Amino acid sequence: MKNERVFNHALQLHPELDIALVNMANTLKDMDRPADAIPYYLKAVTINAGLVDAYCGLSMSMNAVCNWTARDHWLTNTIVICEENLSELHHQNIGILGERSVDDWLLNVALTTSRPQCDHSLRRWVHRFCLFTDVSDGRQPLLNEGSFLIRLIDWYRTRMQHRRYVETYGETLYSEEVSYSQLRAAPTAKPFGFVLSLASLQKVPTVLPFHTFTLPLPSRTIRRIAHRNALRVSHNIMTQISPDRVPLLPRPPWKRRINVGYVSSDFSDHPLSHLMKSVFQLHDQDRFCIFLYATSPSDGSIFRQYFEQGDFNFLDVSSWSSVDIVNRIEEDHIHILVDLGGYTRGARNEIFAARPSPVQISLMGYAGTLAASWCDYLVCDSITCPVDLFARVRAYRKRSLNYCCQHSDFGVPVGEEGDPESSSPHWIYTECPIYMPHTYFVTDHRQSYRHGANLSVEERAQMPAEKLWNDEIKCRADLRRALFPDLPLNAIIFANFNQLYKIDPNIFATWLRILARVPRSILWLLRFPTAGEAHLIQTAKEWAGDEITSRIRFTDVAEKDYHIYRCRVPDLFLDTSECSAHTVAADVLWAGTPILACAWPSHRHKMSSRVAASLASATGFGEYMVVSSRDEYEERAVALGNSICYTVQPNGDGEISGDLLDLRRRLFLNRDTMPLFDTERWTRNLEKAYWMAWRRWVDGSMFRMSDDGCIWVKDDIDVPIRMD
Repeated sequence: MKNERVFNHALQLHPELDIALVNMANTLKDMDRPADAIPYYLKAVTINAGLVDAYCGLSMSMNAVCNWTARDHWLTNTIVICEENLSELHHQNIGILGERSVDDWLLNVALTTSRPQCDHSLRRWVHRFCLFTDVSDGRQPLLNEGSFLIRLIDWYRTRMQHRRYVETYGETLYSEEVSYSQLRAAPTAKPFGFVLSLASLQKVPTVLPFHTFTLPLPSRTIRRIAHRNALRVSHNIMTQISPDRVPLLPRPPWKRRINVGYVSSDFSDHPLSHLMKSVFQLHDQDRFCIFLYATSPSDGSIFRQYFEQGDFNFLDVSSWSSVDIVNRIEEDHIHILVDLGGYTRGARNEIFAARPSPVQISLMGYAGTLAASWCDYLVCDSITCPVDLFARVRAYRKRSLNYCCQHSDFGVPVGEEGDPESSSPHWIYTECPIYMPHTYFVTDHRQSYRHGANLSVEERAQMPAEKLWNDEIKCRADLRRALFPDLPLNAIIFANFNQLYKIDPNIFATWLRILARVPRSILWLLRFPTAGEAHLIQTAKEWAGDEITSRIRFTDVAEKDYHIYRCRVPDLFLDTSECSAHTVAADVLWAGTPILACAWPSHRHKMSSRVAASLASATGFGEYMVVSSRDEYEERAVALGNSICYTVQPNGDGEISGDLLDLRRRLFLNRDTMPLFDTERWTRNLEKAYWMAWRRWVDGSMFRMSDDGCIWVKDDIDVPIRMD
């Protein structure tokens, strides 16, 4: 509000001031008022067509309200400007590594690893250093020297920390001793302080990582956008702490209890908390000690109170500096630090860039690569993240076919395989994958959202399936009449409850064709935001005519409990393609409503587009709900919609049947036993991954090319599907 008043005052004095117009628009957009921001963006680019910062904000704001007027123009400009930004920023900080000789750099490598390099590895190091230091002929390196330097610093700090741990404790996974004395950082050579002082702050493109979820961008562009933001974060924190400072060593886990720290700005009334609420309590207290670091102040919600009063170590660090938080994490001897934010609003990535923990993992909060050297692992599954899109996997396979040095380091900033600035379009993830069974996505619905019949898991399991199902049919019919009293009983309800920014013209056109081919159907959408309704209605009239448009219904966003309760009303949830449903998909499936989820080959590099497909598969009925092309999507929706048959009985009651209803019945009756909603089972599997990651750090295999870096978590539970 303060910024809005400041920029409004500036515009009263200078109505044509383009910078003030953009700042005002950005402020409104960040306040979740995209419709109000659009006029300011438009006026700014009208006054100054070269104001590149306005194009991305304008494109995102128009997309948020489904205002697709001249969409191709604004979208194309945004993407072109982004690519130009990446090209302009490519040759940053040229010549800084040349301040020292190649031999000096190689000596630092040898001291860091405490062992001689094999010929193959040495040649690669020499090649990369020469690329940046040998510029006598005036040529410039093809890759970003600033990127190389920052990744080199992180490589040095992580290897030195591991080396000191082994020198101090040996390859000790855990200790039965009461404690070790606190170790301070040992003095070391300082190879980076001087050269980092010569490096300028890394600039970032106007398109931010979160924007890539809805933009049609190739894998290399998405990777580089994320990486440039990671470099900026690293540079910021390295100017506050010495780049030569090696993080303090954590003590070995005492009595086999690994210290796990979760960092988030969303320990509040937020979807992440709704999904992960029970996870922290379900951790095995004999094997894990849990720390929660809240980087946002309390919102007073019951969720925040739950975390503050829980049986774990909760700390509000929202008013602390990043350096103070880093120091506290080191003092807490955190072995594994989990990032629940990624590149979302409010995230404090500087904490992770400072490397306060040996193992650092990205989980849940951001469905994509961080492309950051300070993120070791990405928790995912085989549907959201195909294995060939990970840099380390590709590098290992390539070396296995040719020459693989078992003791060479992965993560060394040399070669195409692991360099985010690489020209390769064939991979996107710089992290190593932790492959969870079933799905990487955790839910809390089985514990938190049992309203309706109000039956416990045990009580529901004892109840006859036929009674459960009949009660659900009646509840659903009553709620449907309350929401849509004018609908005939044989109407088919398609729905999508995502925020409207996830809808793009292609998927909306597909929905309109589905409505045309299923004559008794309607499409139920949310005013999310309200301004989007008028634009979608107008577009539908232009593309499909008045009759189809009359079958599009909007309702307001509901409070969380009621939202999940009414998710049982639609017959079929239609997913979006560029960025799929995430939390909403879990809500809908818990209610028993089938979804049509996208897992298209053209989007296999976008984790955010495949989350709903992962959730649908984790129900055990994914083959009926996951499709691999736009044509299959439309045909499956039409077939399922038209499969519903409504028969009037002699007593006047109606009876519904069809493939779609059979699928709903299976989802509804099995929800308490399917992997998707088994939070304790998911938590146990995550704990397996934590132990494997810790073991890999201790024995050093995390750094060596002795394997492909994948952690495959095996599920030990096999629960039969209820078909009655």
